Amino acid sequence: MVREDPLVVVCGATGNQGRAVVDALLAAGKWRVAALVRNPERGRALEARGVELRRGDLVDEASLVAAFRGAHAVFGVTQPWSTGYRRADTQGEIRQGAALVNACASAGTRLVFSTVLLEDDRPTGIPHVDSKIQLEAYLRQAKLPAAVLGPASFMDNIGRDFFPVRPGRVRGFVDGDAKVPLVACRDIGRAAARVLDDFDAHLGKRHNLIAGLYSGLDICATLSRLRGGEAFRYGAPPRPLMRLFAPEFYRMRRTFEAAGRPPFPPVYDAGLRETAALISPATTLEAFLRDEGYADKPLGGG
Repeated sequence: MVREDPLVVVCGATGNQGRAVVDALLAAGKWRVAALVRNPERGRALEARGVELRRGDLVDEASLVAAFRGAHAVFGVTQPWSTGYRRADTQGEIRQGAALVNACASAGTRLVFSTVLLEDDRPTGIPHVDSKIQLEAYLRQAKLPAAVLGPASFMDNIGRDFFPVRPGRVRGFVDGDAKVPLVACRDIGRAAARVLDDFDAHLGKRHNLIAGLYSGLDICATLSRLRGGEAFRYGAPPRPLMRLFAPEFYRMRRTFEAAGRPPFPPVYDAGLRETAALISPATTLEAFLRDEGYADKPLGGG
């Protein structure tokens, strides 16, 4: 009798985190992988790699129950952001997360839930972080077999429209000397695969994921080193403009800057150690930028 590998359903499989989880699970070679998709056309590239497509929507609990049926586990992630990261719909995210947890319970499957780096469960004043604190509380109340990953900010944001890399300059949103905890999405995928591989050992646990602490000045220095000494300057928007036009990011800025100089909060050191225990070695900033082609690729307009 041929043994059938256990099935993992990956939410957000066409996004940064979910795609990384799919990659890690396929590389492990011990899982069947299904992608939760609202529009199957968006998942054709995954299907060509042997990934099953299951139609579902995080705001439609019944569709999730059907999509999760028969799964050994689900990788879950919620998304509060509008296109271009202009607005965070935190109430919508809470509805997504509640539907996700409820559907896993109804389908009788376990959950690896990706939320955000947290020191504790006290409100932070950052809406899209506090919504995830609420969701983790909901998960605990549901008593669902689950493990939680708390990733730091994504290295993958470097070069995005809101974090552009241009010839000679990088534009972030915190002071240039403030160290920010970062992790590459590929490492979130590796961590999820590791947790799934030995789920009982991680049941009920929460792992903060930090690959390293890097400032805007560190990013500039790394780019310069990769590009043969090309000089880069770092800049951030004026605080009054951020406070007026991007209040969510302004709150994040204040938090990162408060924590981004020595002495660093204990959660940073703990997250670095937890990440090293799960995946070793974690992806460094230099390795990430090199793999993304920053050593020689043309940069955006000046």
